[in-house]
Amino acid sequence: MNYRHIYHAGNFADIFKHLVFRMVLAYVQQKDKGAFILDAFAGIGLYDLASDQAQRTLEYEGGIGAFMKASFANDDLRAFQELVRQDFALKLYAGSPVLAAKMLRPQDRLIANELHPEDLIDLRLNLKGTQSASVTHLDAYESIRGHIPPKERRGIILIDPPFEKKEEFLLLVQQMAEWKKRWETGCYILWYPIKANALTQIDDLYAEAAALKINRTWVSEFMIRDRETPEGLNGCGLLIFNTPFQIPERVEDFSPELTDALGGSVRSFYL
Repeated sequence: MNYRHIYHAGNFADIFKHLVFRMVLAYVQQKDKGAFILDAFAGIGLYDLASDQAQRTLEYEGGIGAFMKASFANDDLRAFQELVRQDFALKLYAGSPVLAAKMLRPQDRLIANELHPEDLIDLRLNLKGTQSASVTHLDAYESIRGHIPPKERRGIILIDPPFEKKEEFLLLVQQMAEWKKRWETGCYILWYPIKANALTQIDDLYAEAAALKINRTWVSEFMIRDRETPEGLNGCGLLIFNTPFQIPERVEDFSPELTDALGGSVRSFYL
């Protein structure tokens, strides 16, 4: 539990993950019935881009910094700009639990789960006063197992581990079959880093996900370098079970403008 997202908050990987997350949540909210959102690795929820840690890496400059400077025609890109504009003006970047909290309707329910004890304190402060939001202190996979299926029957599970553990991909593979048993119709958004030393594990993840035969299992990758570049983060991916209709098409639509703003490339495919 040594990982600190503040060093990477607002980078290209955050932008891609949160863009799609906002789109999926907005889709789920098209119906009047309440939606359930579980953020299994919630972090602290709100990150200070002026902090020493963020200034040390300046990763946000190529992510949210470049994104907010761009002028977009695409509606999804513009909607995300509006969602984060107020925080960005204060040199803050909202993580997924705070983004979800901004979008909550009275009938929706958010559970933000965080295991790190120090981050848990900050998360509670950053969600304080948010109606229909609660914070839990559990192992992420235990949290998922304990909350599915939700009473709402509609919703999203966001899984974005820090990948500190060498066996994290294996843990995900082991858990996916359990998710299918407990809530096969749930929308699961799984984020993962793409590094040269993990390509075999990523291929195994794809194979195991495909073998589950869950409806509309879809992958989208955002790459800033060739996937076999030896050092560093070359890109990131999202693997989604029960991908809402039109999300793949909308990602395809915004990709040219997004890559013009941030660089890199996007490729997507069904498993």
